Amino acid sequence: MDNKTTRKEQINKNKLLELSPDPNTNELVARILDRDQQGLDQFKITMREKMLKNPRDCVFWLNNALEESIDFSRYIIEAIQSYHYLQNENEKLKKQIKNLKEHNKLLMEHP
Repeated sequence: MDNKTTRKEQINKNKLLELSPDPNTNELVARILDRDQQGLDQFKITMREKMLKNPRDCVFWLNNALEESIDFSRYIIEAIQSYHYLQNENEKLKKQIKNLKEHNKLLMEHP
């Protein structure tokens, strides 16, 4: 993989960050900054300013974060299960290929 940040949807197009030797870290930081800019564009206020205006908003945000973390956990579980399924399918295909190669070798040896 390339070490550059490459996203299809870039808000901060001129901010291809290279703060870390790890391209995934750079991607995460760039996405955080993009998300921050989206929030400022939409709400015209920072989260801190919003919180200082109405601290009760914190409960809403915490509930929202909880729901998102539940969804996130479900995505991870599905990704792990899908990975194992695909790994098993890959092993089956490798065995089939090996058997076919052996079969073809026998066919070539006996005209």
